[in-house]
Amino acid sequence: MKKYICILIVLTISIYDLNAQSEIESSGVSLQKLALSIQESKNIDERKTNNNIITQNLIETLKNPVSFNYNFDSLLSIKRIASQDGLFNIFTWQVQLEEGVYLQNGIMQLKVSDDSVKLFVFNDQSDKMETPENENCTFKNWFGAIYYDLHETEFNGIKYYTLLGYDEYSNSMTQKVIEVLHFENNEPIFGGDYFIYPPDDTYPTAPIKRFIYTYKKGSNALIKFEKKANAIILSELSSIEKNLNNKSTLVPTGDEVYFVWRYGKWFMPRR
Repeated sequence: MKKYICILIVLTISIYDLNAQSEIESSGVSLQKLALSIQESKNIDERKTNNNIITQNLIETLKNPVSFNYNFDSLLSIKRIASQDGLFNIFTWQVQLEEGVYLQNGIMQLKVSDDSVKLFVFNDQSDKMETPENENCTFKNWFGAIYYDLHETEFNGIKYYTLLGYDEYSNSMTQKVIEVLHFENNEPIFGGDYFIYPPDDTYPTAPIKRFIYTYKKGSNALIKFEKKANAIILSELSSIEKNLNNKSTLVPTGDEVYFVWRYGKWFMPRR
């Protein structure tokens, strides 16, 4: 009798998981349609409305712990990255509010236990930051970005998660950001004293909390991880108008510079 009860319990759980998985898959398809409507719509109010619907629907979907390991392949317009240690997922996307003005959105799904998750909704406050490279941020006052990669490091027993992201920023410039994340009391903290690099007019003026690289839109400046070397590779920039202070004229030279992780800092050697 006990054997049959155990089998029944296992079957019930399996059916529940399959149903939940099916609902999550269906939600992902619906969210992708909404995300596409944001990109295609020429009406600002409609884009804002659909963005709010996406946020609420994604929150409801991510509340279900079954969704934590779902890859959301259908969400082509919403970027998902997962920490290698299985601690969290981050979903980011953007909406164009008006010509050359973009709002980033984000949700972190933090694994609390095997059957429990906690959500953090990121509020993009970058337009209210006078010096965004110098702000200590939380999920409530977030420097908005679309995160496309993540790398884990450790120092003095503390785990650090370095995020690479981009911001369409304006009609003439794009930004990429190197953002270091850690947790305090199970809440995400963005930014800190993690960067050491030589002076350069194309870099933000040190000291900084996050490394923001601003360059000419469409010039495809590179920021990527070289994981074997535990390094971040960046395109060296120069001005097409010989004016390094005008970020909209900065383009890659073809050469590269790099940060390496040393003693809890991203360190750039002198060239």
